Amino acid sequence: MRKIFLTTLLVIMMSAATALAANWQHIYTDQSDNEIYFDTDSVQITSMTSERNDVTFSGVFRMDYSNKGRDALIAWYRDYSIVPAGIESLSYDVTTIQFKKDGDKRYYYISERDSYNNYGSQITGMQYKDTEGKWQEIPVASVIDVEYNEAKLIVDGKRYKRIDAADL
Repeated sequence: MRKIFLTTLLVIMMSAATALAANWQHIYTDQSDNEIYFDTDSVQITSMTSERNDVTFSGVFRMDYSNKGRDALIAWYRDYSIVPAGIESLSYDVTTIQFKKDGDKRYYYISERDSYNNYGSQITGMQYKDTEGKWQEIPVASVIDVEYNEAKLIVDGKRYKRIDAADL
């Protein structure tokens, strides 16, 4: 009886966790074989011009590190004589990126990043938060360009829904 109860409880807990999970969609594999995912439910429009052309929005992305990618990141930190404790067990990052389209120009900044180990626990010393970031132009054919275009598809869908609703 006890085993049945515990098994049922476990199934319920797993179902609840899945319901609360992000909607991760694979969008890119970089040169180091790191896998990049996009939470399609995370896109938020933060501002838009009255003509609905220029828009500021955000999205949440996840990078699952390969061994090669993790080793490259550790080497980068060592070059600057900074090695955060726990980086050796780095498994993935979850990053919130702010995007802005202003005329023909596209910009971004990273507003938040949290790094996690193999067990899903945050790695102390590898959190980043910037609420008033410095906007940088998005380089063409870069990872950030892919991320912008994926998030922009969702923004366009939301924007068109608003336009359609306004026309009724």
